[in-house]
Amino acid sequence: MGLLDSKTRSVVGLDIEPGFLAATEFSGGGSPELVRAATETLGPGLFHEGEVVDVDGLADRVRAFFREHDLPKRIRLGVASQKIALRVLELPVINNEQELEAAVRFQAQEELPMPLEQAVLDYRVLERVDNGEGGKMRVVVVGARRDTVEHLLAVARKAGLQPEFVDLSAFAMIRALYVPPGPVPEELAAADPAPLPEIGPDGEPLAAPEGEAAVAEATAATVTSEETDVATLYCYVGGLTNLAIGVGQSCVFNRVLQNGVESMAATLAERRGLTLDHSREWLRYVGLNREIDGLEGEREIIEEAREVLSHGARRIADEIRLSIEYYHTTVPNACRVEMTVMAGPGIAIEGLAGFFELELGMPVQPRSMGQVDVRPGALDGVEASELTVATGLALDKVPK
Repeated sequence: MGLLDSKTRSVVGLDIEPGFLAATEFSGGGSPELVRAATETLGPGLFHEGEVVDVDGLADRVRAFFREHDLPKRIRLGVASQKIALRVLELPVINNEQELEAAVRFQAQEELPMPLEQAVLDYRVLERVDNGEGGKMRVVVVGARRDTVEHLLAVARKAGLQPEFVDLSAFAMIRALYVPPGPVPEELAAADPAPLPEIGPDGEPLAAPEGEAAVAEATAATVTSEETDVATLYCYVGGLTNLAIGVGQSCVFNRVLQNGVESMAATLAERRGLTLDHSREWLRYVGLNREIDGLEGEREIIEEAREVLSHGARRIADEIRLSIEYYHTTVPNACRVEMTVMAGPGIAIEGLAGFFELELGMPVQPRSMGQVDVRPGALDGVEASELTVATGLALDKVPK
């Protein structure tokens, strides 16, 4: 794909979510290092449920954000929306690339909930299996509504940025959070703080076969033998809730939920007449663990914040269970889900990870990022929990 045209140039992963912007700058070269990070709150009316609402208004905010933090203009963007679909297809082994593409497109017409002429589509082979009868192959295919991608690119261009590509946020999340099998070092815990179209130097989409753009190259990671029997649920709770199931480094399931920390904050703000910023602070202050009788502050707000958190967390947990069940019934040879990695601003809410652990009946590990090299001082003054997707966007592959 030629993601890096220079080994010395920096690249910025830009995550735009309901409620905030996040950017991470990584140095180029063989061992990328996080050298700078920035976040900023984003008000309503600009970006909603993973979709751009106001191109010009959002472009103005992004331009000011990059200027304030002196970030390079060369960026990678992520998308997470209910207008995006990921499916795993099982096909006979096809070695001819053109024949494989034709087979994938033919089956995608049945599997994807959108007309192909309105979609940006691509696929990657996950694995080939020799079963003695000619073999079979498992292929991940991703389709995104073209307008979703084009609006996001329009924001970047109007902001004066140079987008390399738009990637699925679920892929970026796994790249940022994945840690090889074995005990996870304590410092990786985060309780404390392929691309959809490829873009040329002029900011215009590069040509791709059949007029389509590249989507999922980042998912074509090799799955080692010790990873093939189990899956990990990655649960990002932020401006929305992004669920991804990974087998090794490969994403085999993705679902985006509209409710997340931002929707909880909006509910509390509406009920108690608060600003969104104050609502976010109240949710983090109240949390789910402590007895509310011992908390200082307005009793009505504290009780309302606890009720909003409890209801919102239970809704997310219910949707996670349904998503896992759906994954097992729709993904060929689905591996069992044995643990959850939780990320996003939700990990800063005390008790939320523990609540999910009880509700889901499996270990839940809060984490902001995996084995990423960080330059001293790069995370000063920044909420690390908001950087997960931006980090994964800036990385070409899972760090070793």
